[in-house]
Amino acid sequence: MFHRMILGMILAQLLAPEARAQFDEGAFKQALKLKKNVYLSQGAISGGDRTQSDFKVVSVRIAANPAGYDRVVIDLADSKRPPFFMVQMDPQTHRAVVTLYGKAKLDFSTQSAIQAARKTKTLSKIDFIPLVEADRWMFSLETQPGVKAEVFELSDPSRIIIDLKP
Repeated sequence: MFHRMILGMILAQLLAPEARAQFDEGAFKQALKLKKNVYLSQGAISGGDRTQSDFKVVSVRIAANPAGYDRVVIDLADSKRPPFFMVQMDPQTHRAVVTLYGKAKLDFSTQSAIQAARKTKTLSKIDFIPLVEADRWMFSLETQPGVKAEVFELSDPSRIIIDLKP
């Protein structure tokens, strides 16, 4: 029995080298607590409070910064820290997918963010995905080719900041 288990593990390693190669632990980063000008072009950045289950989004603001980047701010209410979140940068699809985990309450108009995204140098489109999952809310930032992101969170008031740089 023990020999079969070992043989099975060896076969799994030999038959699935692509699975080992695709997982890159370095592709996962922790969101910063303040701006440090550390931009990534690919991978996943996570942050927030994993114990928080409910959150309320009161606005998503987008504006150009004179320092040469565009800023996306997710304003949250009723909590000191953001809920657990992940920003996944994909340079092949030119997209950043933002996911906030927990029971979401959306209390803002998406139209101002959609219009503001059109005026930036780094974004071509923002797609707000309707609440279809009970345990998360997602939206997508379609970026211009070569855009990099820096993600950090601020507390009290609770915000998630995504700076996008060409």
